Amino acid sequence: MESLNALLSVSLIWIVAAVTPGPNFFLTIHTAVGEDRHRSLCTVLGIVTGTFIWAVSGFLGISIIFKTMPYIYYFLKIIGGAYLVYIGFKLLVLNKRTQKNNQNKTVARKKPVSCFKLGLYTNILNPKTAAFMTSLFAATIPQDASYQFSIVCVLNICLISAAWYSFVSIVFSHENAKKIYMAYRLCIERMAGMIFMLFGIKLITTE
Repeated sequence: MESLNALLSVSLIWIVAAVTPGPNFFLTIHTAVGEDRHRSLCTVLGIVTGTFIWAVSGFLGISIIFKTMPYIYYFLKIIGGAYLVYIGFKLLVLNKRTQKNNQNKTVARKKPVSCFKLGLYTNILNPKTAAFMTSLFAATIPQDASYQFSIVCVLNICLISAAWYSFVSIVFSHENAKKIYMAYRLCIERMAGMIFMLFGIKLITTE
């Protein structure tokens, strides 16, 4: 019963964390409406892979390493924040270039592997996720929990992320969503770029 309660606690906390809008959420939406469902799901796969890596790291207590050698944490924070700023800047630049092109021209699509890497890097370059995972496991999993139970928790976290972001991908890759996107593409690109840049700046400047 204690293990079941712990698993339920992990699930509920992670559901709240996953559905809270952040870089992963906006990246999934942008890929879904700007590319297609297949490429968006490749992005989701990258996000879930990053979630798995951080979940395992959180279980192993990687935040202890961050506290012992804080420069590693700050290095990852700066790199991760700079990467988000870079993504946002690219969207803003792409937006300006798009204004000069005919809207009927075919836009080159990203390769599926590029979408996967984008999802992976956006997730894995945020060390705060590792700290959150460590706190989550420390607060919910009993000290005498088996490795098998911890593995179940990690897989459950990945399953929740996969289900949520896949749902977002499917909804926003619908034809109606694409029509709205094409109608307001320039504004959406500009807004998405600013959101990613703000997330990046926040990651760099906050503790």
